[in-house]
Amino acid sequence: MTIWQQPWKMWRHVVKLDPDRNIEDSVLRELPHTGTDAIFVGGTQDITLENTRALVDRMRAAAPGLPIWQEISEQHAIVTEVSGYAIPVVLNAGNKEWLIGRHMTAIREYGPLIPWERTLIEGYIIMNPDADVAKRTQAVIPRSPEEAAAYAEAAERIFGMKTLYVEYSGQYGDPEWVHSIRDVTRQAHLFYGGGITTAERAAEMASIVDTIVVGNALYEQGTEIVRETVKAVKETEKPS
Repeated sequence: MTIWQQPWKMWRHVVKLDPDRNIEDSVLRELPHTGTDAIFVGGTQDITLENTRALVDRMRAAAPGLPIWQEISEQHAIVTEVSGYAIPVVLNAGNKEWLIGRHMTAIREYGPLIPWERTLIEGYIIMNPDADVAKRTQAVIPRSPEEAAAYAEAAERIFGMKTLYVEYSGQYGDPEWVHSIRDVTRQAHLFYGGGITTAERAAEMASIVDTIVVGNALYEQGTEIVRETVKAVKETEKPS
């Protein structure tokens, strides 16, 4: 598979949109002009086929040239009108449904229809115990940087995962802990999400990881924070 079949390798900044949250069309129309590289559509609570399709359709109309990927959390909410699919595998899930169960069910039911060439497997490490996703997956939160790093190293070396997502959703993570994950990964592409509410935070995490994900800040501060974080990230040297 070439880099052109793995477009996320070129992404430095992604915006995540939640189908269960309200957002104006005027905001969606501004997103292509912020410089962000792609849009993720997905969430944890009350995700339905109807609200997912509605958001994807609105985003496609507002930004026809911007890649839109669906991050799948509900099998019944999968839509076809996207550039590709991101499938979370929650490495520290206490409920194994989020580690393998739901994935097996989806493959059993839809196997021949799954466009694997447009699918991104995300090895998720959930770091914030108060996040909705932590509660839903009954995540076992790492107790030390070394424990967080062990999840990452196991994902890459044992399971062969090429992408890892450090999920702090709702809070800004400790850069030293994120560094511990970065230090043990050899080839994996590292996403970070959580608490990116300023350009300074975006630059700090962008110096450690490959791709920054901005979600809540858009809803709370508008597209100006997206522009600011894009600028910060793209002025920050990518980790080697």
